[in-house]
Amino acid sequence: MTLDQLLTELVSLPPSRRDAEVERLLGVATPGGDDAPPGAELIGYHASGLAPVLRALREAPVTSADVFIDLGSGLGKVALLARLISGARVLGIETQRALLDRAPRLEGVEFVHADVRGAPLDEGTVFFLYNPFSGGALREVLERLHAVARQHAIVVCALGIDVEHGTESWLRPRPTDAFWLQLFDSVVPGVPPRVVEPPRFDARLHRLAGEW
Repeated sequence: MTLDQLLTELVSLPPSRRDAEVERLLGVATPGGDDAPPGAELIGYHASGLAPVLRALREAPVTSADVFIDLGSGLGKVALLARLISGARVLGIETQRALLDRAPRLEGVEFVHADVRGAPLDEGTVFFLYNPFSGGALREVLERLHAVARQHAIVVCALGIDVEHGTESWLRPRPTDAFWLQLFDSVVPGVPPRVVEPPRFDARLHRLAGEW
């Protein structure tokens, strides 16, 4: 499956059919019995929607120079899309082995079986979270991301999760009209801001990202 084939197929469909089709094309397994919470303050599997994922990849933006880390990668949908669309090196972290074992493999994408609170994050430049944890677990992960941001600038893409940026002064929210999606840039004294050359995304991707 090439990016051109993927985009051509998806734009030919109405928005209501695209998520099922992209999962079929990527070989993402049909969920089955894996949606139970995996632990205290950890939230069970639920697939990310195509349009907000594409919008996050576009607006971050994610480039081939990035290391994109999906915190709670489930069956791999976001990780695979990030690799195909941006060419970035991708790391998916998932605590549920049953999900990890069913995620399709793709060159440039690595999946790690781990709790995010103890997983390797230091190389990440763009982090994606789709409501994977709450409460104390979320605070612990934000503390870990803050430690990464002290080394180099990062972008945090949060989908369906309330990142309390009022208490996270190192995160600067971007203005956006995107439903459910928040983007934050790290701001740490002494750490240069992230500077990237905006990629030229395919016009079909812009269309798919804008149709919620």
